[in-house]
Amino acid sequence: MKNHFISCTLGILSFFFIPYFFIIPLNGIDTLMINQKFNVERILPVVTATQIDKNMKLETIKAQTIIARSDYYRRLEEKESLLDILKELRRDLEKKSFSEWILDEKYERAVEETRGEVLVRNYKLELLPYHQLSAGRTRNGKEVLHSDKYKYLKSVKCDSDKEADDYLSSFYISQVDLPKNLIIKKRDSAGYVTEIRADDIVLEGETFSRELGLASSNFSIKRSKNNICFLCKGKGHGLGFSQYGGDQLAKNKKTAEEILTTYFADMQIVNVREIK
Repeated sequence: MKNHFISCTLGILSFFFIPYFFIIPLNGIDTLMINQKFNVERILPVVTATQIDKNMKLETIKAQTIIARSDYYRRLEEKESLLDILKELRRDLEKKSFSEWILDEKYERAVEETRGEVLVRNYKLELLPYHQLSAGRTRNGKEVLHSDKYKYLKSVKCDSDKEADDYLSSFYISQVDLPKNLIIKKRDSAGYVTEIRADDIVLEGETFSRELGLASSNFSIKRSKNNICFLCKGKGHGLGFSQYGGDQLAKNKKTAEEILTTYFADMQIVNVREIK
């Protein structure tokens, strides 16, 4: 299986970098779909590989694969063009060095063992955010995204995440490169900064942390003589699926379905044919 997967991976790379991006500008997406039917199952091993580390357990990778497949169909359902989806994937691929594309066969197994499976709520595809490591509790979707539409993203306690080696991280930035006055104004119920005042401007916490390159927006601020230290908890935005927490469940013999229903309790796994 491994040799097949390596050749399949190289084929997928040429699939993206050569034929499709010449055909589409000349003939349009309709001609592309007529001449060569797009098969999402074929590219899912590579898609998932851009999203989750190969050292995770197979059941964790299967959970991420179901999320990736669900996201693909949701985006198509929301009338996003296939061309835009392919372009985004190509950008993700270009961030990887060529040596990283000798992939672990777990990615292909994850696709084969979850073929066609998507995560839905009342047979409707929904946004399924994921992150590397929570700050000990995932965030409440309604609270973070300010809409009842996302109330299915419930806050989940993740004590195991606090045991991760990189749960805490420090970032030191020179005071001269930052506003003179930085004051945390508001946090959400999971401890993530939602508002921070920078001199006379109030900034959104997630945007602020991303622009500074912090590990997460769950941070505290400590000043020293010349620097400001941002002490962060977790990695990523903290919403939805915690990959590290999911992997701890997998190590405790939980299946991909059990992992996903831990983080998305109001959702169910079905075959995509059931919602088409």
